[in-house]
Amino acid sequence: MTQTKILITGSKGIIGKILTGNLSNDFDMYGLDIKDGDDNRYFKADVSNYEELASFFKEIGSVDCIVHLAGDPRPDAAWESVLKNNVIGTRNLYECARQHSVKKVIFASSNLVTSGYIGFPPPVKKFKGMPEITVHDHIRPDSDYGSSKTFGESVARQYFECYGIHSICLRLGWVIENDDPTVDEGAPNVWLSHRDLIHLIKRSISSDIPFGIYYGVSNNKVKFWDISNAKRELGYKPKDDAYSLIHEPVSLMTIVPRIRKKCLYYFGRKTIAP
Repeated sequence: MTQTKILITGSKGIIGKILTGNLSNDFDMYGLDIKDGDDNRYFKADVSNYEELASFFKEIGSVDCIVHLAGDPRPDAAWESVLKNNVIGTRNLYECARQHSVKKVIFASSNLVTSGYIGFPPPVKKFKGMPEITVHDHIRPDSDYGSSKTFGESVARQYFECYGIHSICLRLGWVIENDDPTVDEGAPNVWLSHRDLIHLIKRSISSDIPFGIYYGVSNNKVKFWDISNAKRELGYKPKDDAYSLIHEPVSLMTIVPRIRKKCLYYFGRKTIAP
């Protein structure tokens, strides 16, 4: 049986390395990144350079699915870098996908498209009764990075409507390099474990959903984002709960103000964002 041919952009990043290290037995996998590498299934290219990216696609040929992680992952990145790597790079990727008949893209969006619900004072209604933020809530980015991810979701929708390229947009949570959600008091509510990340990507690749937007966090006892549609439509079944690893009970109403106050800190230097 022929394996599905997968391209992972940003394959040398934290999330990229997690996926390439765990999915290579299940798929005919290739990686692309701006960094150097010596694997014969790895290619060096800058997604912000259309000619360079197009040349890569001519060499590798069409793929069945692209997992698009490449871009500047820093929520506090300067606009010039966000524009180049996240806005232009994502549009270049979709245009190359169109030119080379790629059928599906998994776009690594971010929960920072709605991080303003946490980061903007004064306290918003989301914290009065603490309903989880859903994909039906308005976007509320608080950074150029977050806005660039909303652009990526728009491009994904455009290329689906205009050219029929299927897209699953995953608003990923905090993927921590050592996979330990106890490293910071802000982690448990937004944690996405390595195991759940791998499972979510697998379900997204195999899904027949033509277009969808989903939050990607683990099954944490308390979380800011609603993952019910990912469970229902993608068959996502997260197994990990950050709070099961925390031995000291934490009051939600105590931790929320701390997270709001330090939101940029959590989602800045210490976050491994897609």
